[in-house]
Amino acid sequence: MNKTALITGATGGIGQEICKQLAQRGYRLLLVDFDGAKLSDMAAQDPRAETYTLDQRDLAAVEAFCDSRIASGEAIDVAIINAGMIMIGDLADTDRRALTDQLTVNLVSSSILIQSLAKRMAFDRRGHILSTVSMGGIVSLRGSSAYSASKFGLRGLLWALRDELRAKGVHVTGVYPAGVDTPMLRHEAQHGGSALNFVGKPVSVTDVARAFMRAIDKPRLEIYVPSSEGITGRIAGAWPGLLLRLYPLLERIGESGRKKFMKRIEGSS
Repeated sequence: MNKTALITGATGGIGQEICKQLAQRGYRLLLVDFDGAKLSDMAAQDPRAETYTLDQRDLAAVEAFCDSRIASGEAIDVAIINAGMIMIGDLADTDRRALTDQLTVNLVSSSILIQSLAKRMAFDRRGHILSTVSMGGIVSLRGSSAYSASKFGLRGLLWALRDELRAKGVHVTGVYPAGVDTPMLRHEAQHGGSALNFVGKPVSVTDVARAFMRAIDKPRLEIYVPSSEGITGRIAGAWPGLLLRLYPLLERIGESGRKKFMKRIEGSS
């Protein structure tokens, strides 16, 4: 196989596993992340990989990367927009910079990257744009309103973009994991993140990466991890008032799940 894949957020838990599985499939990797040292470590294990240090909070840097590598470089067969961030806390208590950083990284810079990829892939008449969205783009949880706002926006962008690119040979997919056992989720578990993240057992980064591979093999607009979340998420999203009534029950279940998760990660450390 002589194909190229671009991955943002490449050094994170999900990003590294996606890179591993793509490399096993023979893809040449373009690794994008803000952590240059970790990128160098990953590239040392894969001589064919190219690395790009990019802070997605810096929109000028994002635009420059789009112009220099996406628009003007060689064709990209698969692009996985995976970088994201979350800050825990009620919106009224959130630092304004933390608020704008979440919206910038998760939605604005991701949209600029996706726009550039869409233009290039439409010109090449081939390619597949995939993005890590999260169930936060289906159901908004208190304590993560800015994060959910960014993910709701990303879902809407992907949905419409699929229809815009359908006739041009370009596929679009959003992947919607529930809780994923990553450093981000472990931080939430230890620092007061929403108990609703733990109503179900957190999935592994391997589970999420495999979902991306399934989407590459058989393109579709949305894929949920686990698949059952597609049903429960749509029900909760359709009737927001129902979620409000169920909060007390769900939080009790979630707190129990959080304790089990904490025991498991403490036992593995």
